Amino acid sequence: MTALRMGGRLVLLATALVCNQACVADVEPDIGPLRAGVCTADDSDPKKDVSFRDDILPLFKRPFGMAGCGCHQPSSRRTSGIDATGLDLGTYTALMRGGNSSGDTVVIPGDPCGSLLVQKISTAPPSGGRMPSDGPPYMTPNEIKLIRDWIAEGASEN
Repeated sequence: MTALRMGGRLVLLATALVCNQACVADVEPDIGPLRAGVCTADDSDPKKDVSFRDDILPLFKRPFGMAGCGCHQPSSRRTSGIDATGLDLGTYTALMRGGNSSGDTVVIPGDPCGSLLVQKISTAPPSGGRMPSDGPPYMTPNEIKLIRDWIAEGASEN
């Protein structure tokens, strides 16, 4: 493997080797480590219902610096998340409508691992940066589990 600098960035060049087995270079991606097996699609506590109004919305409405989603709140002093992506997390209806390009993939009822919301708040989003963009702090594992459970339960407006 060869490393060289281009425009201030370190670029790694791998040389293909002929071998009897697959040759793999360990190169960390810009967006995080491989996510296989990281997300759990099942409701962690089927006996407990998660409420959008009481459990999920308060997480979104926390102020800046507290792992909230202030940039996606229309009532916030800074709405850069809404301006850039069209994603408004201020109401259930707006959340389910999704953003300009994400549409109905932000929350896929019954599929937390396929939902962009869960992917973006988790440790290694498949694209872009982890949310909230002003983190850390980020949502805790228990808060992420709560959102996953709500989506696994069908993402109801309850």
